[in-house]
Amino acid sequence: MREERSSSKGKEKISVVFMGTPEIGSYALKALLDNNAFDVKTVICQPDKVSGRKKEVEFSPVKKMAIENNLTIYQPNKLGEISNELENLSPDLFVTCAYGKFIPEKILQIPKYGCINAHASILPKYRGGAPIHWAIINGEISTGVTLMKTIKEMDAGDYFIDYKIMIEESDNTSTLFKKMNDVVYKIIYEQLENIVTGKLKPIKQDESKVSFALNIKREQEKLNLNLNANSFKNWVRGLADKPGGYLFYKNKSIKIFLCEITNIPSQGEVGKIVDIKKDGIYINTLDFVIKIVEFQIEGKNRINIKNFSSNSFFVIGERFE
Repeated sequence: MREERSSSKGKEKISVVFMGTPEIGSYALKALLDNNAFDVKTVICQPDKVSGRKKEVEFSPVKKMAIENNLTIYQPNKLGEISNELENLSPDLFVTCAYGKFIPEKILQIPKYGCINAHASILPKYRGGAPIHWAIINGEISTGVTLMKTIKEMDAGDYFIDYKIMIEESDNTSTLFKKMNDVVYKIIYEQLENIVTGKLKPIKQDESKVSFALNIKREQEKLNLNLNANSFKNWVRGLADKPGGYLFYKNKSIKIFLCEITNIPSQGEVGKIVDIKKDGIYINTLDFVIKIVEFQIEGKNRINIKNFSSNSFFVIGERFE
């Protein structure tokens, strides 16, 4: 994080209502708080969730940061519930990052400068709620963050600037999110004021290059063994650490968090265990054998193969499904 950027003497701050919920949103909020060009009036995030065995209420990262900075917080089920409050605030700008709820067109018209969203892809690729997951699943070698104008259609507004991020072979969704956090902070801190002042001009998205990254469905978390090794690995990476892709073995779900491709050609059925070593459980895909390195047996904790002691559970010749 940076030191606070000082504003020009006597310069009126840009009043902001921020909308976001998860960790990446907290980095966007931090960028606004650190930049003295902005005055964050209010924060809006999704309602609190109950989690864990004790069913305790868990505050989102954005809410925690808002509390730490004594900001006014709203958590409506629908934004229409607080439309009067937003109109009374009369903010200059809405800023959103991973808010996770639909913003009605009527509310988008409230702020003087509209609504700017930090989207986790290089638009027009990967419009939608899961751009980070799908970039990895599709084997992309780069992605990024785009600052764009929010309109009624999903992620279809004009964009102003984007920052590129390289995707390493070792990245999964969790590690890429961490990279995104820093870039979201950087692009908002460095460029948002330039959008408001008009230094950055809006650019139309190329509709011929649009692709979508809709939220991962529950049935898509089940890994498909009828893929080549590279595609299978990309699905594992794209679903790790959350929600976690899984296969079935002995009627138990086995979440797979890390696998590696070998140079051993597959022989026999896909999913068949062909070897078990200290470095992995070797199974067939359509072309090459992959070795499962980190996994979680249903009802157990996540574990690396080097720490797995129940050698009788997995059996050579048996098959994942």
